[in-house]
Amino acid sequence: MSEWIIDARGGTCPHCEQAFDTLALHWARNQRCTYPELDDSHHETIRGCLLGDGGLDNPNDGPPALRIASVRRPHLTWLHGQLGWLSRGITRDSTGAYRLRTMSHPAFIRYWSWMDGPPASDWTLSRPVARVWYACDGGLEWPGESTQPRAQWTITDDSVRATMQRMLSEVGFEPMEWQRRIALPFDDTAAFLEWLGDPPPGSEYKWTLNRPEYDQLRTKVVED
Repeated sequence: MSEWIIDARGGTCPHCEQAFDTLALHWARNQRCTYPELDDSHHETIRGCLLGDGGLDNPNDGPPALRIASVRRPHLTWLHGQLGWLSRGITRDSTGAYRLRTMSHPAFIRYWSWMDGPPASDWTLSRPVARVWYACDGGLEWPGESTQPRAQWTITDDSVRATMQRMLSEVGFEPMEWQRRIALPFDDTAAFLEWLGDPPPGSEYKWTLNRPEYDQLRTKVVED
């Protein structure tokens, strides 16, 4: 049984001013209203999520919807804000996991192929996309006795790993690869985090280069 932590399902349509229970259903059935277009910010957030922990589904055989789960409530609350009207809200299930789901929207159809991995070309790893991707799926590690961390991602699919290595290289970084992971060298890690900008809520620990602070912030965000 899930409870709604943030419930954005009902309301009044901003286009036709009619009340609705489910906005996507309202758009699909109302002849005077239609699905609004997504802006660049929506697409960048969607791409970042799909590079990380996000996925698509269409259980009712209608347009797809984005779904993403996390144990970090502040992280999903931030994504909810990034997605704006497109987000239906956030639930918490019996395991304690938080789950965000968007409205169904025809614009997601173009991203079905991303479920098997991002395209090898025809898109770029912009700063907003990289920021969402790293917040969702990246992390820091301190190898051996090192006092410096490196940013790393676990990517088990060979073709996806190769694509993301190339994308990072195209924006000026030099990723390394081993054991189904890619990582940035120490100096590149500091530059990468500076390039991304301020950490979003729920991911502050992924932006600190100090190990004790990292451990403290990571524990706190899960407890919150």
